[in-house]
Amino acid sequence: MLRVKNFSEKQRQRFWYGLLACLTTLLCIFGSPVMARDVVSLGLTTSVVASSSQEKVAQNLYMSGRFAEAVKLLQQAYQTSGNQVEKAVILSNLALNLHQLGRIDEASGAIEEAIAILHTANSPPVWAQVWDIKGNLELAQGKAQAALSSWETAASLYQQLKDSNKAILAQINQAQALQALGLYRREISLLQSLTTDLQKQPDSLAKAASFRNLGEALALAGDIEQAKKHLQQSLEIAQKLQSAETIATAYLSLGNLAYIPGSSIEQKKTALAYYEKAAVSSTTATSKIPSQLNCLRLLIELEQWPAAQALYPEIHSQIANLPLGRSAIYAQVNLAQRLLGMRQKFPEPNPETIGKILAVARQQAQQLQDIRSESFVLGNLGHLYELSQQWSIAQDLTTQALNLSQSIQASDIAYRWQWQLGRILCQGKPQCDQTGAIAAYQQAFNTLQNIRGDLIATNKNVQFSFRETVEPVYRRLVDLLLQSSAPSQDNLIQARNVIEALQVAKLQNYLRQACEDTKLALDKVIDSQDQTSAVIYAIILDNRLEVILKRPNKKLSHYATPPQQKIEEVVSRLYENLQEDGSYEEVQQDGQKVYNWLIQPIEKELKDSKIKNLIFVLDGVLRKIPMASLYDGQQYLVEKYAVSLALGLQVREPIALDRSKIKILAASLTQPPNNIELSGFSRLANVEQEIKEIKKTGLAVNWIADQEFTTKNFNKKLNSTNFDVVHLATHGLFSANRENTFVVTADGKLKIDEFDRLFLNQGQKRGRRRIELLVLSACQTATGNDQAVMGIAGTTVQAGASSAIASLWDLDDEASVPFIKEFYTHLGQPNISRAEALRLAQQALLKNPKYDHPRYWAPYVLVGSWL
Repeated sequence: MLRVKNFSEKQRQRFWYGLLACLTTLLCIFGSPVMARDVVSLGLTTSVVASSSQEKVAQNLYMSGRFAEAVKLLQQAYQTSGNQVEKAVILSNLALNLHQLGRIDEASGAIEEAIAILHTANSPPVWAQVWDIKGNLELAQGKAQAALSSWETAASLYQQLKDSNKAILAQINQAQALQALGLYRREISLLQSLTTDLQKQPDSLAKAASFRNLGEALALAGDIEQAKKHLQQSLEIAQKLQSAETIATAYLSLGNLAYIPGSSIEQKKTALAYYEKAAVSSTTATSKIPSQLNCLRLLIELEQWPAAQALYPEIHSQIANLPLGRSAIYAQVNLAQRLLGMRQKFPEPNPETIGKILAVARQQAQQLQDIRSESFVLGNLGHLYELSQQWSIAQDLTTQALNLSQSIQASDIAYRWQWQLGRILCQGKPQCDQTGAIAAYQQAFNTLQNIRGDLIATNKNVQFSFRETVEPVYRRLVDLLLQSSAPSQDNLIQARNVIEALQVAKLQNYLRQACEDTKLALDKVIDSQDQTSAVIYAIILDNRLEVILKRPNKKLSHYATPPQQKIEEVVSRLYENLQEDGSYEEVQQDGQKVYNWLIQPIEKELKDSKIKNLIFVLDGVLRKIPMASLYDGQQYLVEKYAVSLALGLQVREPIALDRSKIKILAASLTQPPNNIELSGFSRLANVEQEIKEIKKTGLAVNWIADQEFTTKNFNKKLNSTNFDVVHLATHGLFSANRENTFVVTADGKLKIDEFDRLFLNQGQKRGRRRIELLVLSACQTATGNDQAVMGIAGTTVQAGASSAIASLWDLDDEASVPFIKEFYTHLGQPNISRAEALRLAQQALLKNPKYDHPRYWAPYVLVGSWL
């Protein structure tokens, strides 16, 4: 009879992240997330057969990350085995090791051969294992639907075998596949049901591990509160059972949950405390070193230099005690990166010390024939030489790293070396090798485009490190493309496409999902459907502001402005003054500066093309200010043009509203719920009058007011008929943090994550038409945050709406009544678009001496379809 041994929970934990499993370790090497899960491994809920000495040795080699050696032994074991079931198990474990080496096709072949054997030599325990591994391979190949099916089969088999722990782990894997498919509601529902099942089990180390994995899965799903709850439960069980290693692992996971790049000092201190507890609880170097490396990173970020200087020699000495394998290699690379961070403050450790650490890691990777690890090491060696400006060596090492990553189709690391190569080519010569650098950056961009959906589905550290790990590639490519004083049309088109991709990637990163929808090219819309509109793309680069103009049926125009003052300073000052009643002179002074950057150079072109509507694709801090408030010296921009915002070159098909058919669902809330979460929101005395004014315009309005405006009632009413416009007259907050983006209802918060359920995503499946316009009245964005428009746009997308109107700061409750009256009076009238209706409403306030300051009329912005 075959003896089956389980992988440890740490082994199971190591490949939680599917296709981009190695990305977490990669990013920690480059300085984004803390090293969350020390070594990447494929063994999720699998078993390893160890019926011969060869197989036992192969198991140990796998667990220490020596995959190439394990492959050789397993291949030998397969040749000598005469038992068909044993052959199937050997093949399944061979697939695990081949996968780690990047030999995906061979791994898939091995698992298919195992399945073929089991059709004639059935063994339920082995069947379950094989389907489990098959799911891993399929997810790694981007076949999320197939992976989901495989894990469902594995879970069913484990349940038949009454192995509840493995069944739960297989279902956690299903949640990862559901997330990759964008099926977030199903994912969360599955995870919640697992909670109930786990609570029924007696306390055990397996239960502690299951709660930990569930917590990590909930963190991926964005439910941080529940994630922390389950990680704490895992810790409590481990403490009750007095398992030092399980306690350490729970603390490590809690530290990972608390820490994100760019987090506050207090968050970093909280994470550091967890990591220190994990390091103290660990009894082996294998588990202690990841926690200590995380501690070192945070000590450097918190500038606690004496503690950092004392810790790194201890880590260095302990790494020597790690068994030869991938975990040891990654630990050395991670330490090298931390030491590079310390060199910003101290002359020690010197580059030679860091180079020696990486040289040892490279030797070990070659000894193990571990291509991925060797690529990591070579790339980081290249970075070390890049920092020391030894350009030729840096280029050679980076090229080697890139070739290795491409040989195993590791796109998640290949783009890093392509990016690094582009930097070296431009920095490493007396004059920038612009052609070579553009080619390298273009390759990095193309690679990112191919794996963008997988970046979205990965963990929160990747989410929040977007600006550090992804965005610079896009921006530097645009910089290179536009460096000429007269860029070619091809370069202009390519630069604009890159900015479009960046905007889409930002939105998808914000929503943590791919936004699949039927889209049209914005150019085609204004060339054929609306020839009174022009698109202005503003791109903020390190030393200049680049603007690209698209007019109907014209080639792209381009101009660059090197502002005399820092863009951020002018825009931030303008943003503050726009909210100060009476600050006319200050607003107009800075508003004219921004006008001169963006509009003044193209005034004649706009006039010649008889443009009436300006569509802005804005960048960075420019998104903080409403373009309607720009000033030409005599007039505000809103007095000359209708204005709207787009996130990129692709838009939903614009459809003009027909006033005779418009149906509106309005919901209002005068008094926010009396609870601590919503204590900062005041009473809205005028929202009832606001809705009454809409009804007076003659439009069909279905109204839910005050205590009737609950999430349940709103959902029921929304799905009772087709509505073209949804008007929410209530408090809300729209921020760069999707978890803090919500509107207030009578029973609490309606978060952005719920919009896809409440709005027409469900309705569309029943043949309902989408919402054309979402009006968010009385809502505000996070003050001063240039990512706030992402909250508005994200809400629009999540709601399935074509466009949204919201505000960039807290609205005046009284002024909103005449504004809303004017807006709905004009909305849908013949030849009046959404953008024009907004302009007329803003002009009405501007002409009213009581509300003529931009503080009252300027904050309203239209995002999306302008027709």
